[in-house]
Amino acid sequence: MEPLTMKRIEAFGFTILIVGAILLAATLGVSYKFQENVVIPTGEYYAYKLDGYEWSVIQFSVKSNEPVTICITDEVGFRILKSGDGALCLFKVDGATKVDKIWRFPKNGPMYLVIIPDSNGGPVSVSLRVKGGLVLW
Repeated sequence: MEPLTMKRIEAFGFTILIVGAILLAATLGVSYKFQENVVIPTGEYYAYKLDGYEWSVIQFSVKSNEPVTICITDEVGFRILKSGDGALCLFKVDGATKVDKIWRFPKNGPMYLVIIPDSNGGPVSVSLRVKGGLVLW
């Protein structure tokens, strides 16, 4: 092999190594999984804090025995929700019993996945599965 070709192969290998290391660090450093079955009493809500960056995504699945509202909001929207003035959502689904979604963070910082029961007939059983970070398929 010519010396120039060997240098190109070395440079290409080094580039692949660096890109792989960055992807591995990003995947292991900021990825998380969460699965829980919860019962939400009437008139209350369930909130889960999601950490992420503009380049990260979350994949979530929500299944319930009664219709619920699913909302993803930031800190401002969560404060509004806690004050009792309703939900200010960046992502919202009303009256759902099953939602599977992949959602990209619009900005850096924490977001909140909030589940609010729509029915007044008693507690709602919810199965929640969340996977976040740099999701590689």
